[in-house]
Amino acid sequence: MARQHNKTPTKTFQQRQTERHQRDLEAAKDRAIVEDMASKYSCSNGVALDFAGQCEERLVDVDFDLLCSDLALGFWADPPEPARPVVDLLRELAAERRRYHDAIVEIRARLLALTEGNPIHHHLPRPIEHYEARVRDRMFPNLELRPVQNRAASGDR
Repeated sequence: MARQHNKTPTKTFQQRQTERHQRDLEAAKDRAIVEDMASKYSCSNGVALDFAGQCEERLVDVDFDLLCSDLALGFWADPPEPARPVVDLLRELAAERRRYHDAIVEIRARLLALTEGNPIHHHLPRPIEHYEARVRDRMFPNLELRPVQNRAASGDR
């Protein structure tokens, strides 16, 4: 009996080119994220604004969680005795979510206050490339660096 070889079909030049283009686009997006994060996180005003925005995003999630908690607790307002431990934990979770919500609201307001009027504006001392490398290593460890366009600037001659 002859053995059948399940070879994957060979990709055309156009398919390989399209895949390479997609990888290049993804890498460019990732590099843009690295540059943006390093720029924001190495500036006191930038990091305060960024984290205030993160607080706002968390609040949207927590507001939805609180809505769900309130809805479920409304269903179980008068629970039968066997279900009471579950309902007690749901109440505890809802209270914790409210505390978390209140803390995030307060921290967000304090961060925004530091960025208004006469904002604290300080940059970390190292070159931006140092912070880009730290972001890249943590967030995108397999991200390829951009090729150096100006060989004289890179020190390679």
